Amino acid sequence: MPEQKEVEDVQKEFMDLLMEVKISVSELNVKFDNIGNMKETLEDTKDTAKEANARSKQNRKDIESVEEDLEKKADQKDIERIVKEKDNWKRNLPAWIAVVISAIAILLPYFN
Repeated sequence: MPEQKEVEDVQKEFMDLLMEVKISVSELNVKFDNIGNMKETLEDTKDTAKEANARSKQNRKDIESVEEDLEKKADQKDIERIVKEKDNWKRNLPAWIAVVISAIAILLPYFN
């Protein structure tokens, strides 16, 4: 009988050990599945990063072209200078008309 009990104890320990191995294998399977899911997530992240990088490069090109366009356009100082030139022309027009009329009045007696 003691041998029978000893065999049963060994079997019980062996079954416990097998159960622990089975649980460990199950946990490893879950971890492996998680790693597989992480791989998909990493691939999606990599694709998103590539798209963002391409978009960033395109935005950089767009910014450069906008800056070039801005350099070609008149800035505020140029606009103020043009407005002043137009204002000077309008302000000086009556004086020039008076000079022309005076010149005509002076030269008119000589041509009659």
